[in-house]
Amino acid sequence: MKAAIETVKNIISPEQNWSKFLMKIVGLSAISAIGLIGFKAYTDSKIVDDGAEEAITVLFEEDPSKKLKVEALLSGILNKNRDIKSVWLYDWPDARNIVPIASFPRTSVDPIPTGYWMPGDEEVIGHFVLAQCTELPNRTFVSRACPITGQSDAWGAVIVTYEGPVDKIADVTAKKISELLYLLPD
Repeated sequence: MKAAIETVKNIISPEQNWSKFLMKIVGLSAISAIGLIGFKAYTDSKIVDDGAEEAITVLFEEDPSKKLKVEALLSGILNKNRDIKSVWLYDWPDARNIVPIASFPRTSVDPIPTGYWMPGDEEVIGHFVLAQCTELPNRTFVSRACPITGQSDAWGAVIVTYEGPVDKIADVTAKKISELLYLLPD
């Protein structure tokens, strides 16, 4: 503490001539200005959360037209392949929970009835984080699960169950929904 006080005294105290004192004051002013400019640049450069990365249910509440467009995409899948048994859209608000938002047909059986990922789904979650589609393991039905991804994270999933051979329609639909919800400007 004494050293800090001595430094301040040395800066403020006048020198033997005015030119040395003026050089100290100009140097101190320049250092202060550089520090102030640096601090201003730092505070202005912070990333502002513009709300682009929100849960799917939040986006649906903010813009109901997006919900209608997504539901139209999901219901359209059933018309494209007769082997499709059901189509489910899930919101993935946190690492543990997965919440069903929409299903077609409405009377179909939920592929994730507990609302939680099942043991063995770790590989599925890994694929989702990498924005890849995969099959749900350890199930009695054939499925294709694809993530709904924002700019930096997976926020939901589309799960299509089949009675016959699996196709890539879930992959395409998930990408369209991701684009509709997170990548297209409003």
